[in-house]
Amino acid sequence: MRIFIKLLLLSVLAGTISYAHASKYIMNIQKRLTELGFDPGIIDGKMGPNTRAAIKAFQKSIGRKPTGRANKKLYWELKNAVNSCTAGFSQEAEEYNGIKDPD
Repeated sequence: MRIFIKLLLLSVLAGTISYAHASKYIMNIQKRLTELGFDPGIIDGKMGPNTRAAIKAFQKSIGRKPTGRANKKLYWELKNAVNSCTAGFSQEAEEYNGIKDPD
């Protein structure tokens, strides 16, 4: 019985840690969207309708299929876009990083 209780507590703890990690991940995405001028609403770490709409708008702006999903690819596209904007990258660097399509 004690083993069962310990396993149950460990699984609850693991779920809490996963939720906290996911929430922080979404919060970072929301911050990057805001930095780029897309409005995800309140930066709260939750995937609400405003966050999905902002993700879709960003995806459209870089020529991607607007899925509204938060995944690693989106995270890195946002990171590259923010870095490109703040560092003043050249058009060639933006094209290389997949931020801007070649004309």
